[in-house]
Amino acid sequence: MRGWLVAITDFGDSAVLLPLAAAMLLWLLLLRAPRAAAWWVAAVGFCIGLTAVLKIFFFRCPPIHNLHSPSGHTSLSILIYGALALVIVVDGGNLRRVVMVGGGAGLIFAIAASRLLLDMHTMPEIALGLVIGVVGLMLFGYGYLRCRPEIVRLSPLLVSAVVLISTLHGSQLRAEEVLHRITGYLHIHCG
Repeated sequence: MRGWLVAITDFGDSAVLLPLAAAMLLWLLLLRAPRAAAWWVAAVGFCIGLTAVLKIFFFRCPPIHNLHSPSGHTSLSILIYGALALVIVVDGGNLRRVVMVGGGAGLIFAIAASRLLLDMHTMPEIALGLVIGVVGLMLFGYGYLRCRPEIVRLSPLLVSAVVLISTLHGSQLRAEEVLHRITGYLHIHCG
């Protein structure tokens, strides 16, 4: 059982999600959609930035006893996989829409649940990651729907996503360790 949970949680590691975020940015730029790309950069920056800042601060000063680190796996998975599903739902055919909504939601839920079942995060940490990810996805969704490219070719995005996920699944970036070290260098006083 643990092996399955680790395999699922690995889909939400930064080592997989950051290259997927870069692929989405490149895809938007290749489609000549610079404003949609700017919304993507803003959404990714918001999600990563807020998650990282809260992790750094909460390591030292948790607001409640079981909230030490918002789940970055959850926040980034919602944003990245949610955005992939969003562009396919908006610009794909009917069958793709059903598959992407169901598959995307299922994968995101499975990643969040795996973090909880592996005792990597508590329910409040998962919930906070969920909120951050949903807000980031809403930010991108708002911008993408307003600034969508006129001609959309999904196949380059889908092929690159499959290749990146297949290649990088199981890799770990260990971003949390870096954030722990940053917390140690900062003189954060809880008040």
